[in-house]
Amino acid sequence: MSLSAPASRDFEFNDRDFRRVCELIHKRAGIALVPAKRDMVYGRLSRRLRALGMHSFQDYLDQLERDGGDEWQAFTNALTTNLTSFFR
Repeated sequence: MSLSAPASRDFEFNDRDFRRVCELIHKRAGIALVPAKRDMVYGRLSRRLRALGMHSFQDYLDQLERDGGDEWQAFTNALTTNLTSFFR
């Protein structure tokens, strides 16, 4: 059984883009993403692309590396799940 990408996506998200995201989040936050998280990564980061009016993951990642500034925090937040269960 093979897993396929959803039929309709707003942005191309190829192997190179996924590897690049994996490298960046590992360098930035020490998070190791596995291939099974590819669809999650697409879903979360595609929201960032839409919010910024970007047209491709390549453009987004280029801009992030060039002059990420506050976007690094948004990138990291998009790829992490913050759990707060203290005293719940």
